[in-house]
Amino acid sequence: MERPSGKTLVAVLAAVGASVGCAAAVVWHVAVAGSSDVASGIGTEYIRPNWFPASLYLAGAGLAIGLIAASFLVDSGLRIVQDRQRSRLQLFMLLIVIGAALGASSALAWTHWPPQRAELASEPLSGQVLSFWQRGTDITPPASDFGWTAYTAYLEGDQDRATFRPTIDHPWLVFPIGGVLIAALAALTLSLRDFRLTVLSDQDSV
Repeated sequence: MERPSGKTLVAVLAAVGASVGCAAAVVWHVAVAGSSDVASGIGTEYIRPNWFPASLYLAGAGLAIGLIAASFLVDSGLRIVQDRQRSRLQLFMLLIVIGAALGASSALAWTHWPPQRAELASEPLSGQVLSFWQRGTDITPPASDFGWTAYTAYLEGDQDRATFRPTIDHPWLVFPIGGVLIAALAALTLSLRDFRLTVLSDQDSV
């Protein structure tokens, strides 16, 4: 009998990891207060985080975690095979644990590197430059924004920054549950197509 390949397991865990990362990226963008009107003459300020590059970071991190986990599991002899006779419980358990771990990683990122607002003032560029020369305002964005939001011109007197806040009160509950749901959906889809988790034995030929 031909030895089962580990490519299916690698592909499944990579897909689950990327899916959880993409879901976290969506949460990163929408789970904050909406746009708000600021002072007269400035216009509407959009305070939702930008999609990029945070989405790439989160999806890439999920993909990397899935691939790393898959490499260890394949080395330990785990495989996904198409066999209707085997139990589907092991596949569900494995993917749910992986999903919970991915969700916990997203919660850790949310806790230590929460979304940062991305601002866009409708004041004309000439007015921004004039304000800069009149008030000597530093328009350099804070260091916390590098890599997570786009460049923003910060004008002196902007008091609306304090209104920005993420709206998830319990990230250590929300993200792991989301990861489990995504992983369980993947396990259900595979099990309906008769894919099961198995462990290679010494009798399997190379």
